[in-house]
Amino acid sequence: MIMKKIMLSIIALVSSISMVQAQTYKIGDVYDKGGVKGVVFYVDDSGEHGLLVSPSGFKGNKWCTKGQANNTINCYDEKDGAVNMETIATYIKDNDASWDEFPLFQWARSLGEGWYIPASDELKLLAKAINDGEEYSEKNINKFAKILKKEKGQGFINKGLGHPDDFMNIYSSTEMRDSQGLVFSLFFQESSGSKFGTAMLGKFAKRKGKLILAPQYKDTNILTEGFKTDFGRAVHKF
Repeated sequence: MIMKKIMLSIIALVSSISMVQAQTYKIGDVYDKGGVKGVVFYVDDSGEHGLLVSPSGFKGNKWCTKGQANNTINCYDEKDGAVNMETIATYIKDNDASWDEFPLFQWARSLGEGWYIPASDELKLLAKAINDGEEYSEKNINKFAKILKKEKGQGFINKGLGHPDDFMNIYSSTEMRDSQGLVFSLFFQESSGSKFGTAMLGKFAKRKGKLILAPQYKDTNILTEGFKTDFGRAVHKF
């Protein structure tokens, strides 16, 4: 009788352990745990860990304010934007500056603990997830955007005045070496043949090109950018 109870206890324990298996995720899943909510855009081989993108975005056009634009902050990490975030925190402390002088990063901090501006390589992962291919695909980008919008966020394409159906530039936290005032951003490079069709047909044209990492000024004057909206996204590890 005692042995039978022991066996039943062991069976129950094994069953409970198997039921508490770690949850796995795939690209496009909504992660919502412990006050952290975002959309999965990268997962490791286990499927248990990866990166989230914030549904909402930064609508400003300043990586930093004019007073900091020509300063080198030493944010050179290409793989982990959290490291660049720590670098800015150190810079602020050592130079008697404030987070208000770094609007993009201040916005990321406002989302809660653990959110940060992606490094350049993390932006490459985001581009791969939303575009699903090397050639630019508004269809795939808008498909991913639908998930964001369900979470009260917004997409990646600007439908506003000046540039119909333009992909919004997305800042990285990675500065370009030997170049004060420039950082990497995710940018839509339109092919030359597509530009003519876009000029003629506007929003009805099928735009062709690819998403690339390109230099972007930290303190962009929107009037010199042809109404193009600079944009930002925060990411979070899970």
